[in-house]
Amino acid sequence: MDGVSGLDVHTLGVIGLAVGVTIALSFTLLSLVLRGMLALHIWAAAFWMLTAAGLAEGYDEKSTFLSAIVGSALIALANGAMVLGIAIHIGQPLRWRWPALVITLFLAIQVSFLLAPPPQAVEAAVFGGKSIVWDAWMVWLLLFRAPRELRTSAAFTAMIFIIDALFYLARGAVSLHPEMDSHALLATVLTASNYLFGILCTFLLSTGFTLMLAQRLVHDLRRAAEVDGLTGLLNRSALLRESNRQLASGRGYPNAALLFDLDNFKAINDRWGHAGGDAVLKHFAEVIRSVGLPAHSLFSRYGGEEFLLLVPGMDPRDAAGLAEALRLRVAEAPASYSDASIAFTTSVGVCASSDTRVHQLIQAADEALYRAKNAGRNRVETA
Repeated sequence: MDGVSGLDVHTLGVIGLAVGVTIALSFTLLSLVLRGMLALHIWAAAFWMLTAAGLAEGYDEKSTFLSAIVGSALIALANGAMVLGIAIHIGQPLRWRWPALVITLFLAIQVSFLLAPPPQAVEAAVFGGKSIVWDAWMVWLLLFRAPRELRTSAAFTAMIFIIDALFYLARGAVSLHPEMDSHALLATVLTASNYLFGILCTFLLSTGFTLMLAQRLVHDLRRAAEVDGLTGLLNRSALLRESNRQLASGRGYPNAALLFDLDNFKAINDRWGHAGGDAVLKHFAEVIRSVGLPAHSLFSRYGGEEFLLLVPGMDPRDAAGLAEALRLRVAEAPASYSDASIAFTTSVGVCASSDTRVHQLIQAADEALYRAKNAGRNRVETA
Protein backbone atom coordinates (compact mmCIF):
# COMPACT_ATOMS: atom_id res chain seq x y z
CA MET A 1 0.00 0.00 0.00
CA ASP A 2 2.80 2.43 0.94
CA GLY A 3 4.68 1.69 -2.28
CA VAL A 4 1.60 2.24 -4.39
CA SER A 5 0.73 5.43 -2.51
CA GLY A 6 4.29 6.71 -2.96
CA LEU A 7 4.14 5.92 -6.65
CA ASP A 8 0.81 7.71 -6.90
CA VAL A 9 2.21 10.85 -5.26
CA HIS A 10 5.28 10.71 -7.51
CA THR A 11 3.08 10.31 -10.58
CA LEU A 12 0.88 13.19 -9.50
CA GLY A 13 3.98 15.32 -9.06
CA VAL A 14 5.11 14.57 -12.62
CA ILE A 15 1.63 15.32 -13.96
CA GLY A 16 1.52 18.56 -12.00
CA LEU A 17 4.90 19.59 -13.41
CA ALA A 18 3.76 18.86 -16.96
CA VAL A 19 0.55 20.83 -16.43
CA GLY A 20 2.48 23.76 -14.97
CA VAL A 21 4.94 23.87 -17.87
CA THR A 22 2.11 23.65 -20.42
CA ILE A 23 0.11 26.50 -18.86
CA ALA A 24 3.17 28.69 -18.29
CA LEU A 25 4.29 28.15 -21.88
CA SER A 26 0.78 28.92 -23.18
CA PHE A 27 0.64 32.21 -21.29
CA THR A 28 4.16 33.08 -22.43
CA LEU A 29 3.27 32.52 -26.09
CA LEU A 30 0.04 34.47 -25.62
CA SER A 31 2.00 37.36 -24.10
CA LEU A 32 4.19 37.47 -27.22
CA VAL A 33 1.04 38.09 -29.29
CA LEU A 34 -0.72 40.46 -26.88
CA ARG A 35 2.34 42.52 -26.03
CA GLY A 36 0.40 45.52 -24.76
CA MET A 37 -1.20 43.62 -21.85
CA LEU A 38 1.20 43.95 -18.93
CA ALA A 39 -0.92 41.78 -16.63
CA LEU A 40 -0.57 38.86 -19.06
CA HIS A 41 3.24 39.07 -18.92
CA ILE A 42 3.12 39.12 -15.12
CA TRP A 43 0.76 36.13 -14.94
CA ALA A 44 2.98 34.18 -17.35
CA ALA A 45 5.94 34.82 -15.03
CA ALA A 46 3.81 33.76 -12.03
CA PHE A 47 2.97 30.40 -13.64
CA TRP A 48 6.64 29.79 -14.41
CA MET A 49 7.53 30.53 -10.78
CA LEU A 50 4.84 28.14 -9.53
CA THR A 51 6.16 25.44 -11.86
CA ALA A 52 9.73 25.99 -10.67
CA ALA A 53 8.55 25.87 -7.05
CA GLY A 54 6.84 22.54 -7.67
CA LEU A 55 10.05 21.22 -9.25
CA ALA A 56 12.16 22.37 -6.29
CA GLU A 57 9.84 20.88 -3.71
CA GLY A 58 9.39 17.64 -5.63
CA TYR A 59 13.13 17.20 -6.20
CA ASP A 60 14.00 17.90 -2.58
CA GLU A 61 11.69 15.69 -0.55
CA LYS A 62 13.67 16.14 2.68
CA SER A 63 12.54 19.76 3.14
CA THR A 64 16.02 21.27 3.22
CA PHE A 65 17.13 24.63 1.80
CA LEU A 66 16.03 23.93 -1.78
CA SER A 67 12.39 23.21 -1.00
CA ALA A 68 11.97 25.08 2.27
CA ILE A 69 13.48 28.39 1.14
CA VAL A 70 13.80 28.41 -2.67
CA GLY A 71 10.47 26.69 -3.22
CA SER A 72 8.68 28.87 -0.66
CA ALA A 73 10.26 32.02 -2.10
CA LEU A 74 9.07 31.11 -5.59
CA ILE A 75 5.54 30.41 -4.35
CA ALA A 76 5.45 33.73 -2.48
CA LEU A 77 6.78 35.61 -5.52
CA ALA A 78 4.22 33.91 -7.75
CA ASN A 79 1.39 34.93 -5.42
CA GLY A 80 2.73 38.48 -5.26
CA ALA A 81 2.93 38.59 -9.06
CA MET A 82 -0.68 37.38 -9.35
CA VAL A 83 -1.86 40.10 -6.97
CA LEU A 84 0.06 42.73 -8.92
CA GLY A 85 -1.21 41.40 -12.26
CA ILE A 86 -4.82 41.47 -11.07
CA ALA A 87 -4.43 45.03 -9.76
CA ILE A 88 -2.97 46.20 -13.07
CA HIS A 89 -5.62 44.38 -15.09
CA ILE A 90 -8.54 45.94 -13.22
CA GLY A 91 -6.91 49.37 -13.10
CA GLN A 92 -6.39 49.41 -9.33
CA PRO A 93 -3.14 51.14 -8.31
CA LEU A 94 -0.91 48.86 -6.26
CA ARG A 95 2.70 49.47 -5.32
CA TRP A 96 5.21 46.67 -5.20
CA ARG A 97 6.09 47.44 -1.59
CA TRP A 98 2.93 45.81 -0.19
CA PRO A 99 3.38 42.42 -1.91
CA ALA A 100 7.12 42.68 -1.15
CA LEU A 101 6.39 43.22 2.54
CA VAL A 102 4.12 40.16 2.71
CA ILE A 103 6.65 38.05 0.78
CA THR A 104 9.44 39.09 3.18
CA LEU A 105 7.29 38.21 6.19
CA PHE A 106 6.44 34.78 4.85
CA LEU A 107 10.07 34.03 3.99
CA ALA A 108 11.16 35.05 7.49
CA ILE A 109 8.68 32.54 8.90
CA GLN A 110 10.01 29.85 6.57
CA VAL A 111 13.63 30.52 7.58
CA SER A 112 12.67 30.25 11.24
CA PHE A 113 11.00 26.89 10.50
CA LEU A 114 14.17 25.67 8.77
CA LEU A 115 16.33 26.66 11.75
CA ALA A 116 13.88 25.33 14.37
CA PRO A 117 11.55 22.81 12.70
CA PRO A 118 8.03 22.81 14.22
CA PRO A 119 5.69 19.81 14.21
CA GLN A 120 4.60 18.88 10.71
CA ALA A 121 0.97 19.72 11.50
CA VAL A 122 1.91 23.24 12.59
CA GLU A 123 4.03 23.79 9.48
CA ALA A 124 1.17 22.61 7.24
CA ALA A 125 -1.28 24.89 9.04
CA VAL A 126 1.02 27.90 8.64
CA PHE A 127 1.49 27.12 4.95
CA GLY A 128 -2.28 26.99 4.56
CA GLY A 129 -2.62 30.28 6.43
CA LYS A 130 -0.17 31.97 4.07
CA SER A 131 -2.15 30.70 1.09
CA ILE A 132 -5.40 32.00 2.60
CA VAL A 133 -3.89 35.48 3.05
CA TRP A 134 -2.99 35.67 -0.65
CA ASP A 135 -6.37 34.25 -1.65
CA ALA A 136 -8.24 36.80 0.49
CA TRP A 137 -6.22 39.66 -1.01
CA MET A 138 -6.99 38.59 -4.57
CA VAL A 139 -10.68 37.94 -3.81
CA TRP A 140 -10.97 41.45 -2.36
CA LEU A 141 -9.46 42.99 -5.50
CA LEU A 142 -11.61 40.93 -7.84
CA LEU A 143 -14.95 41.34 -6.08
CA PHE A 144 -14.69 44.88 -4.72
CA ARG A 145 -12.30 46.72 -7.02
CA ALA A 146 -12.98 45.30 -10.50
CA PRO A 147 -14.77 47.71 -12.87
CA ARG A 148 -18.27 46.90 -14.09
CA GLU A 149 -17.11 45.73 -17.52
CA LEU A 150 -14.87 43.05 -15.96
CA ARG A 151 -17.10 41.83 -13.13
CA THR A 152 -18.23 38.56 -14.74
CA SER A 153 -14.73 37.17 -15.33
CA ALA A 154 -13.46 38.69 -12.07
CA ALA A 155 -16.23 36.93 -10.11
CA PHE A 156 -15.34 33.58 -11.73
CA THR A 157 -11.66 34.00 -10.88
CA ALA A 158 -12.53 35.09 -7.33
CA MET A 159 -14.57 31.91 -6.92
CA ILE A 160 -11.44 29.88 -7.69
CA PHE A 161 -9.46 31.68 -4.98
CA ILE A 162 -12.35 31.20 -2.53
CA ILE A 163 -12.34 27.45 -3.25
CA ASP A 164 -8.55 27.43 -2.76
CA ALA A 165 -8.91 29.16 0.61
CA LEU A 166 -11.61 26.73 1.73
CA PHE A 167 -9.40 23.79 0.75
CA TYR A 168 -6.50 25.06 2.85
CA LEU A 169 -8.85 25.79 5.76
CA ALA A 170 -10.07 22.19 5.68
CA ARG A 171 -6.57 20.81 5.21
CA GLY A 172 -5.27 22.90 8.11
CA ALA A 173 -8.06 21.66 10.37
CA VAL A 174 -7.22 18.04 9.54
CA SER A 175 -3.47 18.65 9.98
CA LEU A 176 -3.98 20.02 13.49
CA HIS A 177 -5.89 16.92 14.63
CA PRO A 178 -4.11 15.44 17.72
CA GLU A 179 -3.80 11.94 16.22
CA MET A 180 -2.58 13.15 12.83
CA ASP A 181 1.07 12.12 13.39
CA SER A 182 0.07 8.47 13.99
CA HIS A 183 -1.87 8.09 10.75
CA ALA A 184 0.75 7.68 8.03
CA LEU A 185 -1.85 6.63 5.46
CA LEU A 186 -3.93 9.76 6.16
CA ALA A 187 -0.80 11.91 5.75
CA THR A 188 -0.14 10.29 2.38
CA VAL A 189 -3.73 10.86 1.31
CA LEU A 190 -3.47 14.52 2.31
CA THR A 191 -0.27 14.88 0.27
CA ALA A 192 -1.91 13.26 -2.75
CA SER A 193 -4.98 15.46 -2.37
CA ASN A 194 -2.71 18.50 -2.26
CA TYR A 195 -1.18 17.50 -5.62
CA LEU A 196 -4.60 16.78 -7.14
CA PHE A 197 -6.09 20.03 -5.95
CA GLY A 198 -3.02 21.94 -7.11
CA ILE A 199 -3.41 20.53 -10.63
CA LEU A 200 -7.15 21.30 -10.70
CA CYS A 201 -6.68 24.79 -9.26
CA THR A 202 -3.95 25.61 -11.79
CA PHE A 203 -6.26 24.61 -14.65
CA LEU A 204 -9.13 26.68 -13.24
CA LEU A 205 -6.90 29.65 -12.49
CA SER A 206 -5.51 29.71 -16.02
CA THR A 207 -9.09 29.59 -17.28
CA GLY A 208 -10.08 32.47 -15.01
CA PHE A 209 -7.18 34.66 -16.12
CA THR A 210 -7.91 33.81 -19.76
CA LEU A 211 -11.56 34.85 -19.29
CA MET A 212 -10.43 38.11 -17.71
CA LEU A 213 -8.14 38.80 -20.66
CA ALA A 214 -10.89 37.95 -23.15
CA GLN A 215 -13.42 40.20 -21.41
CA ARG A 216 -10.89 43.05 -21.34
CA LEU A 217 -10.17 42.63 -25.05
CA VAL A 218 -13.89 42.61 -25.93
CA HIS A 219 -14.44 45.75 -23.86
CA ASP A 220 -11.46 47.53 -25.41
CA LEU A 221 -12.57 46.59 -28.92
CA ARG A 222 -16.09 47.86 -28.26
CA ARG A 223 -14.69 51.06 -26.82
CA ALA A 224 -12.38 51.53 -29.81
CA ALA A 225 -15.39 51.15 -32.10
CA GLU A 226 -17.32 53.81 -30.18
CA VAL A 227 -14.66 56.37 -29.32
CA ASP A 228 -12.82 58.85 -31.53
CA GLY A 229 -9.14 57.98 -31.29
CA LEU A 230 -7.90 61.59 -31.35
CA THR A 231 -10.19 63.35 -28.88
CA GLY A 232 -11.47 60.46 -26.77
CA LEU A 233 -15.05 61.54 -27.41
CA LEU A 234 -17.88 59.38 -28.67
CA ASN A 235 -17.82 58.97 -32.43
CA ARG A 236 -20.80 59.75 -34.61
CA SER A 237 -22.33 56.25 -34.74
CA ALA A 238 -21.97 55.71 -30.99
CA LEU A 239 -23.60 59.06 -30.21
CA LEU A 240 -26.55 58.40 -32.49
CA ARG A 241 -27.09 54.97 -30.96
CA GLU A 242 -26.87 56.25 -27.38
CA SER A 243 -28.88 59.41 -28.08
CA ASN A 244 -31.95 57.43 -29.14
CA ARG A 245 -32.08 55.89 -25.67
CA GLN A 246 -31.31 59.13 -23.82
CA LEU A 247 -33.83 61.29 -25.65
CA ALA A 248 -36.55 58.65 -25.51
CA SER A 249 -36.23 58.54 -21.71
CA GLY A 250 -36.96 62.29 -21.59
CA ARG A 251 -40.11 62.15 -23.72
CA GLY A 252 -42.29 65.23 -23.23
CA TYR A 253 -39.37 67.45 -22.15
CA PRO A 254 -37.28 69.67 -24.45
CA ASN A 255 -33.96 68.31 -25.66
CA ALA A 256 -31.14 70.45 -27.00
CA ALA A 257 -28.64 69.87 -29.79
CA LEU A 258 -25.57 72.13 -30.04
CA LEU A 259 -23.56 71.68 -33.25
CA PHE A 260 -20.08 73.25 -33.24
CA ASP A 261 -17.84 73.93 -36.22
CA LEU A 262 -14.29 75.25 -35.80
CA ASP A 263 -13.95 78.42 -37.87
CA ASN A 264 -11.40 78.54 -40.70
CA PHE A 265 -10.03 75.14 -39.75
CA LYS A 266 -8.55 74.60 -43.21
CA ALA A 267 -6.38 77.69 -42.69
CA ILE A 268 -5.13 76.21 -39.40
CA ASN A 269 -4.16 72.99 -41.18
CA ASP A 270 -2.48 74.92 -43.99
CA ARG A 271 -0.38 77.00 -41.60
CA TRP A 272 0.40 74.54 -38.82
CA GLY A 273 0.05 71.22 -40.63
CA HIS A 274 -2.18 68.33 -39.69
CA ALA A 275 -0.36 67.87 -36.38
CA GLY A 276 -1.27 71.44 -35.44
CA GLY A 277 -4.84 70.83 -36.56
CA ASP A 278 -5.01 67.71 -34.40
CA ALA A 279 -3.73 69.69 -31.42
CA VAL A 280 -6.53 72.24 -31.93
CA LEU A 281 -9.18 69.49 -32.14
CA LYS A 282 -7.95 67.86 -28.94
CA HIS A 283 -7.75 71.21 -27.18
CA PHE A 284 -11.29 72.12 -28.21
CA ALA A 285 -12.64 68.86 -26.78
CA GLU A 286 -10.76 69.45 -23.52
CA VAL A 287 -12.05 73.02 -23.22
CA ILE A 288 -15.68 71.98 -23.67
CA ARG A 289 -15.39 69.12 -21.20
CA SER A 290 -13.59 71.32 -18.64
CA VAL A 291 -16.56 73.69 -18.43
CA GLY A 292 -18.66 71.02 -16.74
CA LEU A 293 -21.37 69.77 -19.01
CA PRO A 294 -24.92 69.07 -17.74
CA ALA A 295 -25.71 65.61 -16.43
CA HIS A 296 -26.56 62.93 -19.01
CA SER A 297 -25.28 65.09 -21.88
CA LEU A 298 -23.58 63.40 -24.83
CA PHE A 299 -20.57 65.03 -26.46
CA SER A 300 -19.06 63.67 -29.66
CA ARG A 301 -16.80 64.42 -32.56
CA TYR A 302 -19.47 64.44 -35.22
CA GLY A 303 -17.10 64.55 -38.17
CA GLY A 304 -13.95 66.41 -39.21
CA GLU A 305 -13.96 69.71 -37.28
CA GLU A 306 -17.62 69.39 -36.27
CA PHE A 307 -18.66 68.48 -32.71
CA LEU A 308 -22.12 67.71 -31.39
CA LEU A 309 -23.43 68.17 -27.85
CA LEU A 310 -26.82 66.65 -27.00
CA VAL A 311 -28.41 67.73 -23.71
CA PRO A 312 -31.63 65.99 -22.61
CA GLY A 313 -34.12 68.12 -20.71
CA MET A 314 -32.77 71.58 -21.70
CA ASP A 315 -35.09 74.33 -22.91
CA PRO A 316 -34.24 76.73 -25.79
CA ARG A 317 -33.18 79.66 -23.60
CA ASP A 318 -30.79 77.59 -21.48
CA ALA A 319 -29.42 75.89 -24.60
CA ALA A 320 -28.64 79.24 -26.24
CA GLY A 321 -27.02 80.48 -23.02
CA LEU A 322 -24.87 77.38 -22.75
CA ALA A 323 -23.81 77.68 -26.41
CA GLU A 324 -22.80 81.32 -25.94
CA ALA A 325 -20.82 80.51 -22.78
CA LEU A 326 -18.97 77.72 -24.57
CA ARG A 327 -18.28 79.92 -27.60
CA LEU A 328 -16.73 82.61 -25.39
CA ARG A 329 -14.69 80.04 -23.47
CA VAL A 330 -13.21 78.63 -26.68
CA ALA A 331 -12.32 82.11 -28.00
CA GLU A 332 -10.49 82.86 -24.73
CA ALA A 333 -8.49 79.61 -24.66
CA PRO A 334 -6.01 79.26 -27.57
CA ALA A 335 -4.37 75.90 -28.17
CA SER A 336 -0.68 75.30 -27.49
CA TYR A 337 1.38 73.67 -30.20
CA SER A 338 5.14 73.53 -30.76
CA ASP A 339 5.88 76.38 -28.32
CA ALA A 340 3.28 78.53 -30.09
CA SER A 341 -0.31 79.58 -29.40
CA ILE A 342 -3.05 78.90 -31.94
CA ALA A 343 -6.08 81.13 -31.45
CA PHE A 344 -9.31 79.89 -32.96
CA THR A 345 -13.07 80.35 -32.66
CA THR A 346 -16.18 78.27 -33.15
CA SER A 347 -19.62 78.81 -34.62
CA VAL A 348 -22.58 77.11 -32.96
CA GLY A 349 -25.99 76.08 -34.22
CA VAL A 350 -28.59 75.37 -31.55
CA CYS A 351 -31.93 73.59 -31.61
CA ALA A 352 -34.06 72.79 -28.56
CA SER A 353 -37.31 70.89 -29.01
CA SER A 354 -39.50 68.26 -27.40
CA ASP A 355 -39.09 66.19 -30.58
CA THR A 356 -37.32 62.98 -29.58
CA ARG A 357 -36.16 62.24 -33.12
CA VAL A 358 -32.47 62.99 -32.87
CA HIS A 359 -31.94 63.40 -36.61
CA GLN A 360 -34.55 66.19 -36.66
CA LEU A 361 -32.75 68.02 -33.85
CA ILE A 362 -29.39 67.68 -35.58
CA GLN A 363 -30.77 68.79 -38.93
CA ALA A 364 -32.27 71.93 -37.37
CA ALA A 365 -29.04 72.65 -35.47
CA ASP A 366 -27.08 72.18 -38.71
CA GLU A 367 -29.27 74.75 -40.47
CA ALA A 368 -28.68 77.19 -37.61
CA LEU A 369 -24.94 76.53 -37.80
CA TYR A 370 -24.99 77.29 -41.52
CA ARG A 371 -26.57 80.68 -40.76
CA ALA A 372 -23.97 81.39 -38.07
CA LYS A 373 -21.10 80.79 -40.49
CA ASN A 374 -22.71 82.87 -43.24
CA ALA A 375 -23.27 85.72 -40.73
CA GLY A 376 -19.54 86.04 -40.06
CA ARG A 377 -18.61 83.04 -37.85
CA ASN A 378 -17.75 83.02 -34.14
CA ARG A 379 -21.38 83.37 -33.18
CA VAL A 380 -24.42 81.39 -32.01
CA GLU A 381 -27.59 80.93 -34.04
CA THR A 382 -30.72 79.15 -32.85
CA ALA A 383 -33.25 77.21 -34.87
